[in-house]
Amino acid sequence: MFQFLDLIPRAKAAVDLAAFGVIVNPIITNIVYPVIALMFGVAVLFFVYGVIQMIITNDESGREKGKMTILYGTLGMFIMVSAWGIIYLVSNTVKGGF
Repeated sequence: MFQFLDLIPRAKAAVDLAAFGVIVNPIITNIVYPVIALMFGVAVLFFVYGVIQMIITNDESGREKGKMTILYGTLGMFIMVSAWGIIYLVSNTVKGGF
């Protein structure tokens, strides 16, 4: 037999998640996403610097440094895109979307 009292904890949880979303949404939008965008920009600069370093340098050690800088820049971009995706996924799961 269905009892209406079973719905009370679910309703309270839905209200708590909505309140959580109202509090967390401005923090994510105004602080976290700009920081991730800034760090992504730094990773792109590392990548471009590595490409320039590989093109300009004539010796093998300079090219190896350029390859490593390109690798670090690519890894940084991957980490920033992953962080953005994880934050988006968790925030949508917890608070039900923006």
